[in-house]
Amino acid sequence: MPDFLTELVAARTLAARESGRPHVTLTWAQSLDAKLAGPGGARVILSGKESMLMTHWLRTMHDAILIGVSTAVLDDPRLKIQLVPQDDPTLLPPQPIVFDPSLRLSPTARMISEWAKHGTNNEHAVGPRIVRQPWIVCGEHASAEQERVLVHAGARVIRVVLDDDGLVPPTALPGIMSELGLSSIMIEGGSRVLSTFLHAGDRPDGTKLVDSVIVTVAPAFIGEGVGVVPVGEDVGLPALKHLHTEQMGKDAVMVCELA
Repeated sequence: MPDFLTELVAARTLAARESGRPHVTLTWAQSLDAKLAGPGGARVILSGKESMLMTHWLRTMHDAILIGVSTAVLDDPRLKIQLVPQDDPTLLPPQPIVFDPSLRLSPTARMISEWAKHGTNNEHAVGPRIVRQPWIVCGEHASAEQERVLVHAGARVIRVVLDDDGLVPPTALPGIMSELGLSSIMIEGGSRVLSTFLHAGDRPDGTKLVDSVIVTVAPAFIGEGVGVVPVGEDVGLPALKHLHTEQMGKDAVMVCELA
């Protein structure tokens, strides 16, 4: 595990766990022109092998991992931990969570089919080989029929009140995490989810909703594509305090907190 992750993230995650306040990490990989993906959200592999390994170590340091439904549909990720020792019982995979306001996710999504195929055999799995049941967070008025389909396929559906834009509000996350026994989460995207959390502001107790921001910058330009923050939503972004920059292969990894 990279030393800077232990010093800057693991210590804070432990402190949050002890305080009972969920620790939230935003993380993404971007090009030099601040793009996450190609035109229409097409997947572009930006991270080199060193920073990709760092990302999987980072996953082992969080109880859950969150993406938005657009990323889930376009990339069809499994949200597992790979590239790390697969027989180490101390390295546990994070709980996969998808923000999906209207239940667009397909019941054949890989994270669901992986659970349906291997999740019942978790008693024989060790560490990273353990498979977690995906949790889908939707609006209270989302289709009951689609919920039944997803649950039958193997997912768990959690309903919340949506905000005025029809999105799952970031402020719902701490309550969901506390209720379900999760003390830390890393949010990997996509653009809509990252922007929503960057604009989220403070918790009711006055503390920042987002604790850490970890950005991998690849030496590449994408040009036309999807930015970290959607066009027109670059107003009111928070100031960041730089904590550390680490060169990992060809990439630069920056660790910040909200100022």
